[in-house]
Amino acid sequence: MTAKTAWPKNVIARYLTPGGATVDITERPGYYDVAHPTEHFITCHGCEDTHTEDWGWDAYHDEFGKGPQPDFDASGESALPAARKWAQSHAETCRAIPKPTA
Repeated sequence: MTAKTAWPKNVIARYLTPGGATVDITERPGYYDVAHPTEHFITCHGCEDTHTEDWGWDAYHDEFGKGPQPDFDASGESALPAARKWAQSHAETCRAIPKPTA
């Protein structure tokens, strides 16, 4: 039985690689000088590969003053499924093991 530990702050999805590393999806500001999230950022903690799924212009600029429009790319489609697809595909094939701590 494995011990359950809390996910790092801002991680919204996590995938496990065969080597025991994790592939994490986070939300972060991707545009210059923007405080709210505008993209999904994916990091493999085994091989350190990264990938970004941008939410598109609407996430950065909302002409109606409603603030960020999360999860949608420039076509109006949700960007989270694409981020999940990339993360899962990478996690299924990455053989890198996580770096030891201390």
